[in-house]
Amino acid sequence: MARGRYAPSAGFFGSRRTLSLATLACIALSLVAVNIVAAPYSTARLDLTAQRLYTLSRGTKQTLAKIDEPITLRFYYSTRLGETVPSFAVYAQRVRELLDQYVAAANGKLRLEVFNPLAFSDVEDRAVAFGLQAAPLDAQGEQVYFGLAGTNSTDDQQIIPFFAPERERFLEYDLTRLVHALAVPRRTVVGLMTGLPLEGDMMAAMRGRPSQPMAIVEQLRQLNEIESLGPSADTIPPSVDVLMLVHPQNLSEQALFAIDQFVLRGGKAMIFVDPYSELQAARLPGHGAPAGVTTASDLDRLFEKWGLHLLPDVVAGDRRNARRVAVPVPGRGSQAMDYLAWINLRPANLNRDDVITAELGQITMASAGILEPLAGATTRLEPLITTAHESTKIPVEKVKGLPDVAGLLARFRPDDKRYILAARVTGTVDTAFPDGAPKPQEKPEKAGEAAAPPPPAAAPETPTMPVLKRSAKPINVIVVADTDILDERFWAQQQDYLGQRMVVPVANNADFVANAVEILAGGDDLIDLRSRGISVRPFVLVEQIQREADDRYAAEQQALEQKLKETQAKLRGLTSGGDAQAAAPSAEQTRTIEQFRTDMLATRQQLRAVQTALRQDIQWLKSFLKFCDIALIPIVVALAALVVGALRLKRGRRRRQPA
Repeated sequence: MARGRYAPSAGFFGSRRTLSLATLACIALSLVAVNIVAAPYSTARLDLTAQRLYTLSRGTKQTLAKIDEPITLRFYYSTRLGETVPSFAVYAQRVRELLDQYVAAANGKLRLEVFNPLAFSDVEDRAVAFGLQAAPLDAQGEQVYFGLAGTNSTDDQQIIPFFAPERERFLEYDLTRLVHALAVPRRTVVGLMTGLPLEGDMMAAMRGRPSQPMAIVEQLRQLNEIESLGPSADTIPPSVDVLMLVHPQNLSEQALFAIDQFVLRGGKAMIFVDPYSELQAARLPGHGAPAGVTTASDLDRLFEKWGLHLLPDVVAGDRRNARRVAVPVPGRGSQAMDYLAWINLRPANLNRDDVITAELGQITMASAGILEPLAGATTRLEPLITTAHESTKIPVEKVKGLPDVAGLLARFRPDDKRYILAARVTGTVDTAFPDGAPKPQEKPEKAGEAAAPPPPAAAPETPTMPVLKRSAKPINVIVVADTDILDERFWAQQQDYLGQRMVVPVANNADFVANAVEILAGGDDLIDLRSRGISVRPFVLVEQIQREADDRYAAEQQALEQKLKETQAKLRGLTSGGDAQAAAPSAEQTRTIEQFRTDMLATRQQLRAVQTALRQDIQWLKSFLKFCDIALIPIVVALAALVVGALRLKRGRRRRQPA
């Protein structure tokens, strides 16, 4: 009876096993029911990525909040594309989910329509009318679509012709740019004043060769109006919101005065100067500056009033951020070396407190100049881009033509100082023309020409803006000591996709320029999106190991290479004598030749040992990471299982022991 009092009862569930199975079934049914009910209403997600790549950015939310009138997005996706190429199905799902997030965050101002364009259907005709790009699916010519078309209440249209997988990292930027263009029709007017072929090579076009704008201008045109002012405009139209002055050379007094007054009246400017423009030098005969031709630019007359100075005839060399390039080596093809004048600036070199550079990942510059504040300046020079402490000044003559990359590296001595490569200038300034507007320059009369007729009677003058002696409010100017930052050779890769040129950025140069224009014009909605565009993270530790190995073994490697050259030269001298000598070398000559060959083989072995040592630490790191990824976690889980099993056995023995 005592045992029966405590025996488990056979109730409704019959046993503990039945009760457990019923509980699991109820939990499963509850999870399914919750997902079914919550799916249409839930857009929340947990984003654990370092750069918050799967969370709508602040710029996107601000853009969506600015929508005053309804915007319709039409997503055209051919399901046949996903059935044939599964990777497109995964990408299309991500696009659709992100579009659903946009709709949920727009508070009813954004409507999404999804279409599956079939061949020769009305839906396909509408996609073609919008300008979406069809992609051939097979040899039979079946066309598929994967694009987006947006319209607003005033029938403005914006499209993404095709969601190329290569631009998946920039998906949110492309979507928000499209919505921004429909929500804010008024575009920023950028006045472009430059002598460089940023808008296309006119000389090439005159010769019948294709000429197209540089990628930096094409990206700016996506959100702004570009108004070309010519290389030396005498006036700046009042419609210009931001002046973009690139490589100012030989500007007239009238042009300098126009820039001076534009800034003093509160106009925003972004100025690119350069002690050595490789973009300009590459277009000169022989890829160098002939005698009397300069590739430098400065705005010293205005800079002096603005409180800064561009160091003349020197460029910044940065050991820590030097870019690795292939250097030709006689008899050995090429060798990878760090070129001090070409630098990849990382987040540590970018101002994290300024919204322009706060979220950028990498800026690439080539032969960049150095900016310094002037003593007693009334302005504030806020650095945006700086070098590392392991930097030095390199004379411009050392980087012209074909620079001695190995020599610059061997002679490098750090100044232990950060140099400013780009900065924002703010504050109250005086004019650079205290005597007023300069008089127009008269054109000299050529011999034999008749004298110019007297000017007609003066017409009533139109009201002109007064000449300012001092800035009406604090100026806001961005100065960059490099023009090659705009050249896509250094920051992007060009690919041909379905017959169209596609620029795939590998650095944030274009984002830096676009951010600056947006901030100077008064808006920052798209900054977070551009800054999140580059998701590639550099192997910082590997690069540091490589630099340390280079520094450790560089001298030994150079000495061995020199010894090898001398040995080879001596060997050639002995084996390339006259016919008689070559036919019957003496015993001593034979021994000498054999000794030289032995020395040459030994030197080669030493060189191979040095090169192996260069890679040894990296190979060790690679092996360690492989071990962690493949074996460490299973080992930890197995050890944990053994420990838990041992504890359970020990606990079981204790229970079985009599009290």
